[in-house]
Amino acid sequence: MQYALANNCNVMYSDENNDIIGAFCELETPFRGYSNGIVVRDYGTELLVRVMSGAEVVLHRDEVYVL
Repeated sequence: MQYALANNCNVMYSDENNDIIGAFCELETPFRGYSNGIVVRDYGTELLVRVMSGAEVVLHRDEVYVL
């Protein structure tokens, strides 16, 4: 499993009316020991998740379980 740390993601995708933004989630594979987070952005097939340490990571939708 590879993780992409979020810097400046310049992907054009509208998440204004997206219900998943702000949802609590659990990662399929923990990121540096953290498995819980909050969905910050929706890039279509990928999600930007902020884990409880404050780090942001881009993951495929199938690697994230929205609670």
